[in-house]
Formats: sequence, C-alpha cells, structure tokens
Amino acid sequence: MEDLLQFALILALVFVLIAVHELGHYIAGRIGGIPASDMKLALMAFPQHVALLDEGEWVSPVRDIGRYVEISGRHLRSRNAAFWWVAGGMLLELAFASAACGVALGLGHRAVAFWVASMSLGMYLINVGLMDLPWAIRYRRAAGDTSGLWQIAPAPAFIFSIIMLASRVLIVTLSV
Repeated sequence: MEDLLQFALILALVFVLIAVHELGHYIAGRIGGIPASDMKLALMAFPQHVALLDEGEWVSPVRDIGRYVEISGRHLRSRNAAFWWVAGGMLLELAFASAACGVALGLGHRAVAFWVASMSLGMYLINVGLMDLPWAIRYRRAAGDTSGLWQIAPAPAFIFSIIMLASRVLIVTLSV
C-alpha cells in the first residue's frame, strides 16, 4: 500500500511540475502581448501545452507547429518576447521546484526536497534529451522549448540551457 501511495504522489508531482511549466508559458505569453482570450492551458492533453486561438480554432504546437509559431508571432512582436514566451515554462517550473525544495528543507523534509529536485532534473533531461533535441535534429526544425529557443537566439539559448541544467543539478545536490 505504501508503494502505491508513493507512486501516486510521484505522478501527482509530475503533473504539478508540468502544470507549473505550462502556466509559465501562459504568464510569459500574457507579458509578451498574447491576450488571455487567445490562450488556454491544455493540461489534460498529451503532451500538455498552451493552445492558441486562431479563427475560432484552438491550435496545438504538437499538431501544427508552423501555424502555432505564426499565430504567436502575430502577438509577440520581437525576438526577445518570443524567447521569453518559450523560456517561461522552464523558468517558472525551476522557480517553483527551487521554492518547494527550500520550504521542504526548511521544514526538515529532506526526502521531499530530494524528490522534487530529482523530478525537476529528470523531467528536464527527458524533455531535452529524448523529446526535443533528437526530433529537432531529425526533422531540422524546432520540436520543443529548447530547440525553439535555439532557433530564436542560439547564443542566449546555449547560456540559458546551461543555467537551466546547472540550477537543477544544484538543487538536487543541496537536497541530498
């Protein structure tokens, strides 16, 4: 029974981290100029994403990335706004994981901090290493957040990616 409870808690944590990630995109989109009425969080879809409204139809980056980029470009008028729209998910998820680890450590729950930090790092590595970069290389176009950032601005994306990875490794290390 305890194993089943732990499994359920891990699944819940994965869902929360993904939801926070997508909320980060949503918030960055709002800051960048996308109207709230033109975005919706699609958390019960796979993969989860922020859908954009175009002529009465909700467009997913999974089903039609070209159209999705074109729609977002109507609202995000600069490369800088586009960069932060794509990076917003990773930033908010990292901030959330770091804060959750800090609270757990402060309350003496080192195991909880370790799980949150490890899940954040693991999800980042799986997303970049299995779901994004291999497909971007194969299809020669952005397939996820990291390859999208590299397409928008390669040098800042490289630095951003190093910071994202190092930060997650750091919170795992601090929670051990």
